[in-house]
Amino acid sequence: MSLHFAVGRIDDANALVKAHHYSARPPGNVQVVGTWHEDGGLFGDRGDAVAACYFSIPGTRWSEPVLELSRLVRTPGMKAPLSKLVSLTAKHVAFDRAADLLVSFADWTQSHHGGIYQSCSWNYAGRRDRRQDGLLVDGVFIPGRSCNSRWGTSSPTKLQEILVGHTVSPHYDEGKHLYWRALNRNGQKRAERLGLESLPYCKPSKPVPEPETRAA
Repeated sequence: MSLHFAVGRIDDANALVKAHHYSARPPGNVQVVGTWHEDGGLFGDRGDAVAACYFSIPGTRWSEPVLELSRLVRTPGMKAPLSKLVSLTAKHVAFDRAADLLVSFADWTQSHHGGIYQSCSWNYAGRRDRRQDGLLVDGVFIPGRSCNSRWGTSSPTKLQEILVGHTVSPHYDEGKHLYWRALNRNGQKRAERLGLESLPYCKPSKPVPEPETRAA
């Protein structure tokens, strides 16, 4: 099977996220999205999308401009390495001068340790502390961004005042692994000003499928 790389196919990418990513939610503030497609269409490169990689403006504020790899997803039957898709999309970011520095978080709550970024030779900056990533409303997890969009707040106290008769409590992740890649000398300087380290890679806490065959 031949795979064809494309940029900007946001509708195809969003459909993949909704169907196959554990969040089922496309990210916001997307700046660059790369997709892989099977053979198809008049010129052979317009077949179904089988993998997608997004780079977005981060939801949290950084003191230096960065883009965050906000989603990486593939169909269950897609066998080609996701690391190649990440590399191709990052090259487009560099070519388009959309950013000098890229970052990504591997969600330890989902048992992700960042094997894909290790395969791409990204730098590892360690695991951050647990943080509130959303709320539990009547026992159902709602991400912080969704709370802000729906009710204008992600504060448990304020939302409890709005949702009278419902139970609201904070939800915390288990800490996320931070990876980064400088696309040029300016990006390296930004990483240094941010204090991003290059530490030995972490390992998974338990046996998991090879990182090249699973979504991060």
